[in-house]
Amino acid sequence: ELTRAQLQKRSLAGNTRGMMEAEEESRSHSQQQQQEPTSQRGGRVAALTQLPLTRVKNIIKSDPDITLAGQEAVLLIAKATELFIGHLARLSHVNTVQGKRKTIQRRDLDACLPVHDELTFLEGTLDS
Repeated sequence: ELTRAQLQKRSLAGNTRGMMEAEEESRSHSQQQQQEPTSQRGGRVAALTQLPLTRVKNIIKSDPDITLAGQEAVLLIAKATELFIGHLARLSHVNTVQGKRKTIQRRDLDACLPVHDELTFLEGTLDS
């Protein structure tokens, strides 16, 4: 038979466990909302990229071969561009750290191009 103190501990532990489960469920729910790509606010798709979609669409339209660019295509191109820029920045940052500096410079970016095969298409395009 359990003593009153043991019952109180179990009750308290049960309440604590319940509160922790509620917090975890709340956290899980908020993460799920952040990950939903189709969440809408006021009839517009929530910002999923840091690049301005209007500007991305204008750049796409500047290509004479492209006649139409749907909203989903613009969003995907913007997200892919953002990921590419981040990848390039990370690779450049490695050169910056190896040079014992804190600011990424043009030479760090130039040093990445011949080393990484996936960036060979950029050689010559960044010349000023």
